[in-house]
Amino acid sequence: MKNSRFVQIALLISALFLGLAVAEDITPGDIMHETDEAVTITGLSYADEDEWAEIANPGMASQDFTFWTLVDEENNTYSFSEGFVLAPEAVVKVHTGQGNDTENDLYWGRDDLVWDDGEVATLIDANSEIVAQYPESS
Repeated sequence: MKNSRFVQIALLISALFLGLAVAEDITPGDIMHETDEAVTITGLSYADEDEWAEIANPGMASQDFTFWTLVDEENNTYSFSEGFVLAPEAVVKVHTGQGNDTENDLYWGRDDLVWDDGEVATLIDANSEIVAQYPESS
């Protein structure tokens, strides 16, 4: 009976070490990369009375927008405020005009319009990498 128990423990330990050896090359980033979706621009409104760009975070993790920018084709640039975080599955609209920032609405504070019909909006991260464009380029 003692030998049987010893064999069970030895098999359990062997299985544990085998599992660790197999999982050694997998990192949390690998898992998140496969399952998390990227932040995207989901729309633009060209309406004179309320012009905006809509940005969505369809992923499972919050996204910090510190040092991120939203840019049009003429290099008009909106800089996200330091510490702005978009929660998972949340959407924010960046309005061109005046207003008070909320969790779902940010205001550029401009008196003039930015988005021309058919223009491409580009979202750029803190590393100056393009995260998203709308409409998406083919």
